[in-house]
Amino acid sequence: MAQLARRPRYELCARMAKRHSRGIVYVEFLLAFIPIFLLFLGTCQLVLLTAARLVVSHAAANGVRSAIVVLEDTADDYGGAPRGNLSKGKSDTFAWDSLLERLGIGNAGTYTRRTGSRNGAAQVQNGARMAAIRLSAATPLLTLAPKMSAVVSGDTLERSLVSSVGAQLAFAYGYTEAAAAVVVKRSESSDELAIEPIDPKGSVTVEVTYLYHCGVPLVRGLMCSSLSSLLDLHANRAGFRNVERLSQFANPEALRAFASSGGRYAILTGEATLSNQGAAYLSGESQ
Repeated sequence: MAQLARRPRYELCARMAKRHSRGIVYVEFLLAFIPIFLLFLGTCQLVLLTAARLVVSHAAANGVRSAIVVLEDTADDYGGAPRGNLSKGKSDTFAWDSLLERLGIGNAGTYTRRTGSRNGAAQVQNGARMAAIRLSAATPLLTLAPKMSAVVSGDTLERSLVSSVGAQLAFAYGYTEAAAAVVVKRSESSDELAIEPIDPKGSVTVEVTYLYHCGVPLVRGLMCSSLSSLLDLHANRAGFRNVERLSQFANPEALRAFASSGGRYAILTGEATLSNQGAAYLSGESQ
């Protein structure tokens, strides 16, 4: 009789235990899924960063291939700039604006390249020949520019869906103008700028410094840094030279408008070296 009296109590305890363990499978799934999901997102961001480094290296290769032709080209197409010179002459032949105009796309106009140096000294590597080199190097970087809806605060899903290819290309142009610095260095082992005029038979080294926008959510805050911390020379002493390149030959300050949207960035660099062509035959000189 006593055992029969205790049976309902045992059944009640069993039902309560079953009720309390009903969500344990869901909790275990969350505990196992979240780390794997973060690992997957981190792998995606790492792959995108690796691909971006390849594009930046390709941009440097494009720039140096253009440089070994442009540096010794005739002066007529470069506003009279002498051969081997990167700081003189002005020409609209190799301007971003003219390229967009030919494609039927209006100028973004939001980001303007700084034409002077940071300390107010004379302009360097800002001539007509350098404009052609910079255009060749920066064109592959258009593929790395983020979507307008990903960085512009207040952009709606409707606007991002109906945005035209032309509008995105114009935005990519503006972003690349602000985020890419292309320079010709003295040599591979030196961080100094090339001495003009450049030797017609010497080596030409083009360096590209690019401010890449990290777009994978959740993990971008772990793998990339905020724009303010990257551009702070006191906090980012290791990247002092890269920040100096960007500040002098690009316009990263224009990207601070994206700081309110929580943008994260990484500085990528690439360089390539080739021998100058030294086209003495253009003037009938002996080789």
